[in-house]
Amino acid sequence: MIVLANRVTLDKRTLLTRIHTQLQTQAGADAPVEQVRYHPSKANKLEVRATIRPERFLGGSYPVSTVELHVSFDFPSEYSYDFYRIQWVDPDRELMLGWHQDDTHMNLGECHFQLDYRGDTIHRTEAAFLDRHPRNVFDHRIAQLVDVVDGLTWTNGRPTVPSDTLG
Repeated sequence: MIVLANRVTLDKRTLLTRIHTQLQTQAGADAPVEQVRYHPSKANKLEVRATIRPERFLGGSYPVSTVELHVSFDFPSEYSYDFYRIQWVDPDRELMLGWHQDDTHMNLGECHFQLDYRGDTIHRTEAAFLDRHPRNVFDHRIAQLVDVVDGLTWTNGRPTVPSDTLG
């Protein structure tokens, strides 16, 4: 059971199970989610991965038929905040973008947005720190993800994102 008021009692396995279930309810033949699974396995839940149909997820056109959504959370006891990664992964175009709230790149604060293309990080910037329950963080970032991916532009063969969508 996840208790909203106390992050110490949060359980990563339970949270990932609930996110998996939430995404699974959006899966089906005509739904935005094609498949949901645990990575590396159900017995060792470190991340939830979903195969997404971008045109249905975004409500508009997208140049490839499927992408991946990768979601992970962690609750390190030595930090006063939760860690997470919520990432849009487009392997066909070698594109990954998403939010990382963790202990890396502390010069950008507790949370940053990162855009990787062809194996290189081409953009990294500070993002709003969300001090909310992880399920609320997930819902908020998924809503933002639609705006970020919709706003993605390509200049000279490289992706860029509008800074007003990164929050």
